[in-house]
Amino acid sequence: MSLMLEIVEGPGAGRQFEISQPTVIGRDNTADLVIDDSQASRRHARVEPTGHGAVVEDMGSTNGTFINDNELHGRAEIGPHDELLIGVTVMQVRTPQEIQHQPSAVRAVPSFAVPESRPTFTDAVTGERSAAGPLDSGVPELERLRDSRVKTKASVAPLAIFVLAALAVVIYLGVT
Repeated sequence: MSLMLEIVEGPGAGRQFEISQPTVIGRDNTADLVIDDSQASRRHARVEPTGHGAVVEDMGSTNGTFINDNELHGRAEIGPHDELLIGVTVMQVRTPQEIQHQPSAVRAVPSFAVPESRPTFTDAVTGERSAAGPLDSGVPELERLRDSRVKTKASVAPLAIFVLAALAVVIYLGVT
């Protein structure tokens, strides 16, 4: 049975490889199947074809090898539709007939990056002292992260503590 490995997620998505002989997968140039994945070990895993599929073996990798989201311990058989995770690269086992029917199984990975938005409760960052907060930390990188109401409360807090301490002393002296 002829099998193909296709990278469906991660660096090199869309690349397909025929598994016709024992193949070492890793990021080192000496590997038979070189993947551009910094989370993969130099010689990460070995895939060997069998009569009815293939056998996968982890080669002592740092981050492990996973088949269908299960960590591989020792050797395991894989077949069509199984997924192999090496580093952050997901590879799907496919037959030539599946590739003829659907040339690529690459999945769109949702982007979690969103455009930066300014919270409505803070002043715009101008690089100058805010009118709402007369005192700043002197560190512009931190200043833009502070809420203007907190700035005002933070500048008044030491004065309030001093007044409370003075009032406690006056009351104590007045009672004795």
